[in-house]
Amino acid sequence: MDSKTGGGDPPIAILVNGGSSSGKSTLCRALQARLIELADGAAESSFASVAFDDFLLMISPKHYPISFVEAQGGDTSELVSRSFNDGRAAWEYLEDRPAADAYEGKPYLRLELSSWGRQILRGVHESWGLHLQLGTHLIIDHFLQNEDWCAEVLRVLRGVEARTFLVGVFCDVDEMERREAYRSDGSVEGRPLGLARRSADLCHAHELKYDVQIHTDRQTTGEAVDLIMAAFEKATDLAS
Repeated sequence: MDSKTGGGDPPIAILVNGGSSSGKSTLCRALQARLIELADGAAESSFASVAFDDFLLMISPKHYPISFVEAQGGDTSELVSRSFNDGRAAWEYLEDRPAADAYEGKPYLRLELSSWGRQILRGVHESWGLHLQLGTHLIIDHFLQNEDWCAEVLRVLRGVEARTFLVGVFCDVDEMERREAYRSDGSVEGRPLGLARRSADLCHAHELKYDVQIHTDRQTTGEAVDLIMAAFEKATDLAS
């Protein structure tokens, strides 16, 4: 691996895309650890990890939406938002039921950013391009819910001529919902019920041609990393 990622070769971006609670973050951590082991201490061949959640961690709790804080049993009195979807929160969870409703009566939630929140996300995306331009290889843990998010990320990666490796993360909806319910712990890492179900459709609706697809309900994390590494090594061999 060292000969492919070091020296004057273009930076590598491993873009991991999947719905909420599909297991992306666990997978990305394990993949990063494997890649660092293979780099054997060579900084120029190591991978840094960035994520959509970097945007969420930049937001003050005062900018959380009322619906999110109420669902977690929190105090809404300190929030900048005065009413649901008044444009003051950094994001909202909106009902977004598709025409073909296979889960009648259950919530379908879409993450909707305010204009300010969208501005911050764009800055996060652009910052990844600078990391790559400086020669830092990236694992990008993303939740490409919207087509414009997807286009923006791909534009940034192409703009720095990064070698891009696409990983699609899939999971059975029932399993995603089980994880979603478990994560509703009152923190920014919590997830309202319905986001996993809707995002499972939205994140994979952009006609991305994945280099490898992972099914976290069928494969262990170790097995998934093995599959990614096999496909990654084949792709980098072809590109070299």
